[in-house]
Amino acid sequence: MQRLILILCIAAGPAAAKWTELTSLVDSPTAGLVRKGYYAVNVRLFADGGTVGRLHVGVLKRLSVGASFGGEQLIGTGAVNWYPRVAVAARCRIIEEGYTWPALLLGFDSQGIGPYRDQRYQVKSKGIYLALSKNYTSMLGELGVHAGVNVSREDADDGDWSAWLGIDKSLRFIALFAEYDLGRNNGLQDQGVAEGYLNIGGAWTVAPQLRVAYYLKNALESDHFGSQSIRELSATYRRKFR
Repeated sequence: MQRLILILCIAAGPAAAKWTELTSLVDSPTAGLVRKGYYAVNVRLFADGGTVGRLHVGVLKRLSVGASFGGEQLIGTGAVNWYPRVAVAARCRIIEEGYTWPALLLGFDSQGIGPYRDQRYQVKSKGIYLALSKNYTSMLGELGVHAGVNVSREDADDGDWSAWLGIDKSLRFIALFAEYDLGRNNGLQDQGVAEGYLNIGGAWTVAPQLRVAYYLKNALESDHFGSQSIRELSATYRRKFR
């Protein structure tokens, strides 16, 4: 058994080494980018047969753009409830990461996650945001620390700003991550709900171009999202344009 685990680690090691920058934790972006000349395709599966597909392209060294679309009941029975529009995204890294300072990224993303009700997604789109990321390397893999602030475009119920903190830890072909969102723009403050919510997840780099992730959202079952946790599955494929 120990030999089998060792063989799997050695075989997957090169795959992990070739995986490019982390661009998001669970729902929150980092300061990472899809590299120039590369594209990334992501599919996220959520409750009630919901699916979101994203395409992101690295167009310049510090700039990437993307588009996304999805809906509910794509898997299962009944009529498909499509999202109202195609969402767009853009990311520009203003400051590159240095030895003592983090990378700073300015971004826009109009894609939220989950069911779409009353002119908003269950998890609102980030809208306009700033993200900070700092990575540390050791013999035990890389450790990333992240933070950000945003103003969502879905402001019908609450136009307040929000923010998040996050961390990721990678070890060869396995990565673990967590984020805490303040949830200030969820429209729940007038109901006495002031606490944020915690999302956690893990990812496995299956091949040099493919990563699969599993998310447990609202892990502490705060009053957000009906006081229940949410499980989701995600797969990301990245490749260089030929």
